[in-house]
Formats: sequence, C-alpha cells, structure tokens
Amino acid sequence: MSGVNPLVTTGDVLTLQPCDYCIGQTVLWLKVTYVPRYANFLASRWVRLEGLELRPDGTPWRERVVMVRVQAIIDDPPARLEPGARDR
Repeated sequence: MSGVNPLVTTGDVLTLQPCDYCIGQTVLWLKVTYVPRYANFLASRWVRLEGLELRPDGTPWRERVVMVRVQAIIDDPPARLEPGARDR
C-alpha cells in the first residue's frame, strides 16, 4: 500500500477536543515530536503521542505525552507542514 499517508507523523499539528484525549479539559493543539511504531495501525483505539503543546496563537508552550483517540485523528486529519519545513 505504498503512497498511503500514515495516520500521524512527526511534525503534524493535531487539534484535539477534550473528548479526544485522556483527561482532556480544553482544546489541545499538539505539534507531534514522537510517534511510536505501532501508532499507524488503525486497529488501535488509542495512541500514545509525544509533542509540544501550542498556545491558541500557535506559539510553543510545553512538552506533553498524550493518549489520543485514533478515530479523532481519522475524523480530523492533522495539519501537515510543507516538506522540509518541519526542521525549521
């Protein structure tokens, strides 16, 4: 299945509603910094992601480890930066 985009990759920015991540209380903007190998198996219901929490204005705030509902990522795919822009 070459050419198929993975569910989530490093550098993706997720917008997560409180019901889409464990112990969520507010909308969470997360720039993904680490994706475990199993994360792109759609059979999973939850995936553990590491990332940088962004403030509403897009500025970085703090590192987070979050359990995210896979269906939430499928329903609202991540914002992907242009190739090469991730390393800036």
